[in-house]
Amino acid sequence: MNEALIQRFIELISTNTGLHVREQDRESLAKTIWARLKLLRLSSPADYYQLLEPHTEQNESFGETPSEREWRELTRLLTTGESYFFRDKGQFALLRNRILPQLIESKNKEINIKGGEKRSLRLWSAGCSTGEEPYSLAILLHELLPDLDNWNILILGTDLNQKTIEKAKHGIYSPWSFRLVDPHLKKQYFSQRQTECKLNENIRKMVRFSYGNLVKDNFPNPSSDIHNMDLIVCRNVFVYFQFKAISIVVKKFYNTLAPGGCLLTGHTELYGQDLGRFQVKVLPESVLYERSKNSQFETSESVRYDVNLRESPQRESRQYSRQNVDLQHANSIGLVSKTPNLAEPLTRGETAAPFDNTTADDILIPAEKLFGKKAYADAIKQAEKVILLQPRNFGAYYLLAQAYANLGEHNKAIYYCSLALELDSLSVLPCYLLAHIAEEKGDIEKAKFYLKKIIYLAPLSISAYLGLAFIYKKEGNATRSSKMLAAAVNLLKDLAPSATVEQQGEVTAGELLIYVDKILKEHR
Repeated sequence: MNEALIQRFIELISTNTGLHVREQDRESLAKTIWARLKLLRLSSPADYYQLLEPHTEQNESFGETPSEREWRELTRLLTTGESYFFRDKGQFALLRNRILPQLIESKNKEINIKGGEKRSLRLWSAGCSTGEEPYSLAILLHELLPDLDNWNILILGTDLNQKTIEKAKHGIYSPWSFRLVDPHLKKQYFSQRQTECKLNENIRKMVRFSYGNLVKDNFPNPSSDIHNMDLIVCRNVFVYFQFKAISIVVKKFYNTLAPGGCLLTGHTELYGQDLGRFQVKVLPESVLYERSKNSQFETSESVRYDVNLRESPQRESRQYSRQNVDLQHANSIGLVSKTPNLAEPLTRGETAAPFDNTTADDILIPAEKLFGKKAYADAIKQAEKVILLQPRNFGAYYLLAQAYANLGEHNKAIYYCSLALELDSLSVLPCYLLAHIAEEKGDIEKAKFYLKKIIYLAPLSISAYLGLAFIYKKEGNATRSSKMLAAAVNLLKDLAPSATVEQQGEVTAGELLIYVDKILKEHR
């Protein structure tokens, strides 16, 4: 297949789905096209292109056309669905503690003013993959609304991949989907089924799933449920989109939100975009995009900025976490009040007054317990005391990095990871955290860099192999993904079935082996 025809396919895919086919994916796309035309018994790639190209007579017909059916199959092959419950703790903390409570309060005020029997709340998870995100929203609402029966709740999940939508509808998940879920939540909302867990029926019924093409579908649409949304969550979707396609979808999102509604995306996915009439709020956990309640609406928290201005101070600070941390300038951008000097320990006189005979462990061990109880602010305060007492304490810097990461303050987390690595350049713990942050921000190359570094430093790191496998799967590199999965399987076989796996929480080696082996067989 010549390069000109491949380019035409790439442009057609972008126009119809918004997906960006990268230079390194051209060969994989060509193989996919050849496989499809062979299965469909078409004589040439040109015939397949003609099948995909929209035709007026098809658009005017009733029911799904052959072109539409093939687009669904092709997009299934071009996209991969991989998600997990409560992905990005910072953003879900923002949803739990601020966004959803404010929406609920606003709805309660409306009902008091206008009257009526039930309040309504409309949430849309756009690009929901296998459903973990909208189900996470449902669990949050179940916990925030003791009078849930008195509400009309719509939680809609849509995705371009029909296969992931069908999986989402069943609400059955492997241990991999629970790697950031608190055990009590898993126990409360899921029931064990051999090696998998099934979502409770009352939560599953709160979410409705359907196929959705963000670029081609018309929304807002009064005849459908995609209108007057109070919240749109579209995370880790735009990283796969062409720049122009993102612009088209963002404008449609604005018009689909109800007045006062919010859009939440991945941390860096809208940089460089014209955000039009959106009110932009830069919060510690994330950037939030709101539709004004009226044209004059403005608050002291709102920040209107031109994201195309490269020298914008706000833009510079938000992008800081995507750059290498320069410790000499950390204080100037407000990451820390004082940059510690790791080369010089404090003098005895500096530590004796505030701490007397207290040792670093006397403070650090309780701080770690506070972290385990999710008292992150208190844990941070105690860890900072450790650093005053012992400036070269790796555990304190790593604890600070973890706490800030869980609070969604990724700039500070990256900074403290860098300080921890200065003290112990061979530790993989900060690398795992940096890889996770990079993936949450859509910086896939940086995530791969840290995961490869972990494998170099600790070749038996099963979680690093799995992380790389799922990244390569997303990129459409099935060969490298299979190699990483095979390496993980070999390592898991060497462990006792009941053994715990690093970075995997409550998942045992036996459970993980069954899951990974199943995926590896599917690849073959």
